Order: sequence, then C-alpha cells, then structure tokens
Amino acid sequence: MSSNASAYSNPFAGPDPADIRDISIHERVPVVLDATDNTYFTRKTYFSLLFRENNLVDHIDGTVDSRAMMGDSEWTAIDATLIQWFFTTISKDLFQMFASDGDDARAVWVKLNSLFTDNKLQRRVFLQQEFFDCHQDEQSIDDYCRRLKTLADELRDIGAKVDDDL
Repeated sequence: MSSNASAYSNPFAGPDPADIRDISIHERVPVVLDATDNTYFTRKTYFSLLFRENNLVDHIDGTVDSRAMMGDSEWTAIDATLIQWFFTTISKDLFQMFASDGDDARAVWVKLNSLFTDNKLQRRVFLQQEFFDCHQDEQSIDDYCRRLKTLADELRDIGAKVDDDL
C-alpha cells in the first residue's frame, strides 16, 4: 500500500491512483480472455492476486457501494483503471459484448465472470466431455498434464470438483 494512502480521508483508502495506473497490466496478467479459449481460470487467478497485492479487492467484491464512492476522485480514478485493465485483457469480441458506458469495475468484473460461470450445467457437460476425451497424443507429458489441470480448475470454478486421483 502506498505511503500516501494513510493521508486519504476515505475509510476505504487504498493505494495511490498514480501507482495503480503505472502497473503494466500485460506483464502482470499475461493472458487475453477469449470466449473460445480456456484462459478464464488463469486470468481470474492473475487478477485476484493483483487485487489482493494492491488493496483493490473492494472495487470488485461488492463490499463497498461504488455509487457512494463516485464523489471520491481517488476511488473513481482507480475504478477507471481497473475497467481499462479488464477491457485490454479480453478479446475484441468480448469487448463488444461487455463494453457499456457507466459500468463500474465491479459490474464489468461480474459480467465477464458470469459468462464463464453461468450456464453451469452446459459448461459442466462440455468441460467433463473435454476432460475425459483428452488424450496425450503428440503432446509432452507436461503439456498434457497442464491441459488436464486447466480443465479441472475450470470444472472446480463451476462447482464440479475433479478429484486428484482421477
């Protein structure tokens, strides 16, 4: 947390907005989310860590009413930076689906996550089929195991746990 944060009158004061703006998001979240790729869990993990590391969780978890914070210039500057991060780390197709004037960072975060966690039954069927149909073929054992781990993580995100022994 920035040393300037203690000087803010905001009880939810976080880092200095300039410090957040200076974060190179593509270095910290080296994944572009696409509706057809299996990058959701990886991207969500990178962002979750970045939020915790920089005291930004309150912008996306719903614990703070962002409408009440819109008069706070530090809050709105950080919120705008988060929205830019979300939009620059998704495919152009997803951007067209989710870009909406007036959304705060939480609204964008929820919309993006819901695309990959709603319709759980359909996603579960699709992911389980892909998991059980996955073969090593020409892949290295490391690549094959990574693929299975990614699918297992995505299944876990929608409440369908895959046991380690499986």
